[in-house]
Amino acid sequence: MRTRRKALTIAAAVVGLLLALVVVREAFFGYTVYFIIVPGAKLFTDGKPVAGWLHKGGKGQLLILTRNVAESRESYWISRPGDRGGSILSCGHWTAPRFPLVAIGDVNPPCLSFFFAESSKPNPPKRSAIFGKTSVEFTGDDGGRIKVAW
Repeated sequence: MRTRRKALTIAAAVVGLLLALVVVREAFFGYTVYFIIVPGAKLFTDGKPVAGWLHKGGKGQLLILTRNVAESRESYWISRPGDRGGSILSCGHWTAPRFPLVAIGDVNPPCLSFFFAESSKPNPPKRSAIFGKTSVEFTGDDGGRIKVAW
């Protein structure tokens, strides 16, 4: 009985150590960006309230806006202005889940492949983005003016 308890203790310690190493790797080397849902974010299309949600990650520099549009959802990857300026990309058919925490790795970000598809569209919409301290406004794929404030 004593050896069994000791073996379980050692196994738990090994699992705990591996988990701690993964957390340290993620925290210090930044291979994964964690997006946290923003409670109380308000979404508008052409000045009218719409259903949807906002995730914030990357020290507040990255946003994923998801809104409900006519029985479907669409997401936008928003990079707030910083060293490289801001950008807004449509995520195409991918939409962010409504989980409070979403982890996205740097190897295959969900909206990057749509960046190349969007730039090859015959008439991509001109986003005309306006970045505020706690808001973003831009033109959506459907031509409507989307605003999110948090």
